[in-house]
Amino acid sequence: MIRKHDPFTLALDSLRARAEEGAFTPGAPVVIIDEARRLNLSTTPVREALGWLCGFGLIERAPLGGFLAPRVDAAFVRDRLAFRLLCLTTSLKRGERNPSSAAGGGGLQKSCRSLSDHMLRTVKKTGSAALVDAYERVNSPLLQLAKAERRVFDDIEPECQNLVRLFKQPSGADLVDALTTYHHRRMDAAPLLILESEAGRDIQPPEF
Repeated sequence: MIRKHDPFTLALDSLRARAEEGAFTPGAPVVIIDEARRLNLSTTPVREALGWLCGFGLIERAPLGGFLAPRVDAAFVRDRLAFRLLCLTTSLKRGERNPSSAAGGGGLQKSCRSLSDHMLRTVKKTGSAALVDAYERVNSPLLQLAKAERRVFDDIEPECQNLVRLFKQPSGADLVDALTTYHHRRMDAAPLLILESEAGRDIQPPEF
């Protein structure tokens, strides 16, 4: 069992969050010793955590050793959006959907977080560990585009709130259609989302 403050867990949680937030420049090295210093850890748990994140597509191994932040292109984004949609629709077909009482609304970021929670909970309700693992692996790289989505889609708040409302309803007759529209909209906008993600990274203040 991994202890709560195990160095590997600390490294994994931090590095995964940074990767999902788009903190690493695509194609650039992720320097193990720099990350170890930032976390006040030895290089061993950092190296192990980066190796684990390779399985999620958040990090990749460099040809000559070490690790890189992967480059993301439109085909990458479209493929993963399509597969995430497949995981969700499969989950909705497999299990009985009970309306959730999870809170929604209350602002843009809260609405989108609530939607993300509903989608993951739907997959988990199938009881299929393989399906949950597949969903999490395909979803993690897409989280890097969250900030870009908020800049590209000016109606993202009502869009998220509407999907949360559909997740809460006892009957999910319109949910699959709404999820399909949500994902295809992002698939169509994949090149713009990548450009906005890169632009957002360029204007972020440096970390100290």
